[in-house]
Amino acid sequence: YYRDLLRMLVYRDFVTYYKQTILGPIWFFVQPLFTAAINLFVFGSLAGLGPQGVPGFLFYMSGPILWQYFQDTFTKTASTFIDNQAVFGKVYFPRLIMPLTVLISGLLKFGVQLCLLLCAIAYYYFQTGIFSMHWEIIYFPILLLTIMIIAMGFGLLVSSLTTKYRDLKFLIDFAVPLLKYVTPGIATTYVVFVETLPEKLIPLARYNPIGYLIDSFNFMFVGSGSFDWIHIAYSAAFALLTLITGVIIFNQVEKNFMDTV
Repeated sequence: YYRDLLRMLVYRDFVTYYKQTILGPIWFFVQPLFTAAINLFVFGSLAGLGPQGVPGFLFYMSGPILWQYFQDTFTKTASTFIDNQAVFGKVYFPRLIMPLTVLISGLLKFGVQLCLLLCAIAYYYFQTGIFSMHWEIIYFPILLLTIMIIAMGFGLLVSSLTTKYRDLKFLIDFAVPLLKYVTPGIATTYVVFVETLPEKLIPLARYNPIGYLIDSFNFMFVGSGSFDWIHIAYSAAFALLTLITGVIIFNQVEKNFMDTV
């Protein structure tokens, strides 16, 4: 029963999100292309932070795709109780289904944009004869699973807190898009990025688990960045801790959240 409910909700999210737009699902392709073009102009042309050895457009399409999936999943999960309070107040079903719906429906969008990136990589290969992907790409599912867990864990934690502190919702909507500017792998590679930051911001980048994942993702697909199992292990441990904490608090809050929402 709950599996069918999850499937129905995922289908609803995927179909209705762009239902009343002119371009519809074409936005899946337009968004990463425009993002890559803007990042190439701002970070590559103006700031001079572009990577070495790979086309800037390819690099600036890669990292933001994974970041956007994290951002969308986190921010939507963070408003689970507030957005669904009417439904939660009328019928019972496991509340975790709603965050899982966000997680899976976001994967569909991410999959489409990943295919676009692969097409860009193939075009680059036929134009230059240089194949940018590395064999470490076989570990990509681990990377994706880790970032999914981090996004969901943080989202559950914030969603639980927003039942009492509504200001958190506005803070998250404002702060999360800004967080990418201290996330290695978005503007340039990890080492170069950390060297360009003000001293006070270096710890935010150095201990940012998302930065390690995006830098590894860039290395796998476009050959710019680094792959380090120590960094991956750190991000995975952070993800598990975040998810466990988020689920525990979420399950506690759902018992009486209707009294506070």
